Amino acid sequence: MNESIRKILEAGIHAPSGSNSQPWKFRIAGDQAEILALPERDHPILNFKNRGTWVAHGALIENIIIASSEFGYEAHLELTPLTPQTKITAKITFEKKPAIKDGLYEAIKNRATNRKPYKNIPLSEKQKENLLTQGNKFESVEFRLIEEREKINAIIEASSQDIRIMLEDKNLHGLLFKEIVWTEQEEREKKSGLYLKTMELEKPQQKAFKLLSHWAVANVLNKLGVSKAIARTNAKNYSLCGAVGVLIIKDQDNNFLTAGRSLERVWLEAEKMGLSCHLLTGVLFFWQRVKNETSGFSGKHIQIINQSYEKIKTNIGINQDDGQIVALLFRIGYGGQPSGFSSRFSPESLAEVVK
Repeated sequence: MNESIRKILEAGIHAPSGSNSQPWKFRIAGDQAEILALPERDHPILNFKNRGTWVAHGALIENIIIASSEFGYEAHLELTPLTPQTKITAKITFEKKPAIKDGLYEAIKNRATNRKPYKNIPLSEKQKENLLTQGNKFESVEFRLIEEREKINAIIEASSQDIRIMLEDKNLHGLLFKEIVWTEQEEREKKSGLYLKTMELEKPQQKAFKLLSHWAVANVLNKLGVSKAIARTNAKNYSLCGAVGVLIIKDQDNNFLTAGRSLERVWLEAEKMGLSCHLLTGVLFFWQRVKNETSGFSGKHIQIINQSYEKIKTNIGINQDDGQIVALLFRIGYGGQPSGFSSRFSPESLAEVVK
């Protein structure tokens, strides 16, 4: 693997993925790279039909395309039809070209999830224009910004029900705390998982969260209303933002990969302008399972999920009768510097070089 392609892949793997799962590998043969899917690394409940993996791969691919021009290549992309059985997501051929600076490249390594409360400052007209331009690059994805305070509050309140469900459902509870990485040393060693520092919890909250990691304790506290209180606190904190970004697609697997490409372009543009982003996808992926009757959720939680998605859909104003669904949503605003960052695997550890 030549040094330029190594640097291109290094930029690629700075893409977002659920709990920093990095569900990808590469097979390199000369000037070609195959991107291989590892959906087993992703959260099995949130990764309905591997769609969480496809979103992550879309962001990965977009980073590779952006970085390629920076290092004097044009990346020719050949996408694979996606199914839950797909192992190769895409093939990329790197053609040598004069280097062209891409304004988004410098933002790639600085882009990070920021879960802090943001300042309640509206985005400027120029910021909105730049974000909308980046988010609407692809015909199969529509990107919108929701700015009305009442709608933001309703959307965030509905989205925040995911933590309540995860704390109240025994299987989800186990999966959630299995993904938590508690210390900096553990994070450096594992290079994946949901690093506690990135959750932006205060010291007392961290201790309470550690206590909740025991199902017997969580089960008792949930009956006392703790899970509902945490959801309300998240909604209050997360509602502090300049806008909510929404990616709308037709309900087809390949569109989730394209949504990931749009997401990354918006996120990099936001980073470039000094803005923070935070994905809020739990309820959306829960709803896809419920919609397809493969959820395994209790009747109470199915009702919460359906009501939450209906509230999100109504406040965004999409027409589900046309097959449109909310693929992704995230808050955007001035959050400052995150308290923690997630590590990445090296390109060498993820790449098989075929001679």
